[in-house]
Amino acid sequence: MNEEEEEEEEYRRVVEVVAAHPVEEKDLADVWKGRVRKILMAVAVAIILFGLGWAWMTREDTGLKSVPPSLIGLWTSSHPEYSDRTLVLKSDSITFGLGGTKSVRYSIIGVIEEEEDRVTYFVIHFSGEDGAKFRREIVLADGGKSLFFRSQPDVVWTKFKL
Repeated sequence: MNEEEEEEEEYRRVVEVVAAHPVEEKDLADVWKGRVRKILMAVAVAIILFGLGWAWMTREDTGLKSVPPSLIGLWTSSHPEYSDRTLVLKSDSITFGLGGTKSVRYSIIGVIEEEEDRVTYFVIHFSGEDGAKFRREIVLADGGKSLFFRSQPDVVWTKFKL
């Protein structure tokens, strides 16, 4: 057998093998539709998982309640360093009067009532316009007529009476 005959024989064997194992014809558009569908599903699952993770990481404190009525009002202090200051607590905001006409207002996220050594205090969670979050602990005293911040027990605030 010469070289040409050998090549023809090899070609016939390849044709026989291919004929014995037919390849299923698929429309190329169907193949791409399936691949695109799988990619879109994977992207959708990734977005959902990312969203759930983000929601879990940025969740607010649980157990937050609204501002109790006993805290709502205008509060003033006779303490020498704070006599020109005010504290205004509303159901949705806390405003610190800085003296004169200056003040800083924050949005209240919620309040948690806690007790330690038979003293009940309120932890007020609030946020600024920039999203920064803060908390202050307030002790209500004298039957609700006065309060003080746990961090400043010597500065007593009295509810202003109209």
